[in-house]
Amino acid sequence: LGAPALTALLLGAGPLQASSPEAWNRYDRQVRSACMAASSLAAVRGRGARVDFPGLGLSGLLLEGTYPQAHMGGRRGLELCLFEQRSGRAIVAEADGLLASPAAPAR
Repeated sequence: LGAPALTALLLGAGPLQASSPEAWNRYDRQVRSACMAASSLAAVRGRGARVDFPGLGLSGLLLEGTYPQAHMGGRRGLELCLFEQRSGRAIVAEADGLLASPAAPAR
């Protein structure tokens, strides 16, 4: 490991500080790959653009696919994925209600 790479590693420089289009594309592929691998949905794909939270070292991605369980009958599902830049770990949570119409306020 050369001195510039070691310095960047120790200072926490990473994809969110990327400056070239190639670096951003690599990072986007890394996020999408990790998120899809962590998903429990079948035929999963990213929906929309990645959202970055640089101050937190996180990126978010909405995932769409189908529930693989027989009792779900192939119903479409959504998951929200959070990708931790530093660890490269992706965590997902069910997000079917994320795009639902808001409930009417109680009176």
